Amino acid sequence: MSEKLRAAGIPFKRVSRRDGTIANLSSGAGVRDALLDADVVVSCAHARYTQSILRNLPSRPTILVLMGSAWRWSAISNKRADEVRQAEVDFMACHHNGVMLHATMIYGGDQENNIQRLLQTIQRFPALPVPGGGRQIVQPVYIDDVVDCLFAAATTKWKGRHVVGVAGKPLSWRMMAKICAKSIDRRCAIVSVPASLLLVAIRLLNKIRTTQIDTGIVQRFSENVDIPLVAMMKMFAVQPREFEAGIRLALENWRRDGVV
Repeated sequence: MSEKLRAAGIPFKRVSRRDGTIANLSSGAGVRDALLDADVVVSCAHARYTQSILRNLPSRPTILVLMGSAWRWSAISNKRADEVRQAEVDFMACHHNGVMLHATMIYGGDQENNIQRLLQTIQRFPALPVPGGGRQIVQPVYIDDVVDCLFAAATTKWKGRHVVGVAGKPLSWRMMAKICAKSIDRRCAIVSVPASLLLVAIRLLNKIRTTQIDTGIVQRFSENVDIPLVAMMKMFAVQPREFEAGIRLALENWRRDGVV
């Protein structure tokens, strides 16, 4: 995002706990000072920090561009989904213009671990036990497509408050896994197993592991992602790329950086 703003000649200030202007959304330290002269605030932080941002905005009109999450539409009980929904409520109730972007699973960045973990699993095991055979629909979105949406949002003169889903083109989870396997010259057999069996196995493992496995991982295999792409394409003029193209770019970057 910083590179796109710099290339467009748009002045900006980075705010984080480590570099640029120092501020801490958890404690609130430095946030008000960091936002004092902002005309547009773009937050890539977790949606749980939305209230901290809103409390510290200057009183004058400031455009907001906030990252939420497609968790917002999940029917599965989940603390993170509740946090995103509350963030949306808080945003819609504020008096600032702007937009909240609810992105699906983002892949390709240096902090991403969902697809990287899947690739590592495929490298280690010839078969993957998956509830329902992985036939549920997913919409992974490439990091650059998300950045393009954020850039378009940050350079739009918003009137009112808007909520937009940001997603990739739909495909089944099993197809996503097979594309991942092909991208690293591996084969991937997907074995359909009952969700109840995996839940029992996870609960047993959690009794002996210090790091707990989230049982929601299994439950989410029963839930299709269904984010229409029309609003994203119309409002941001962003056409999400096919997963095959995105994973190819992601692997190039990860291999260059020694991640995979």
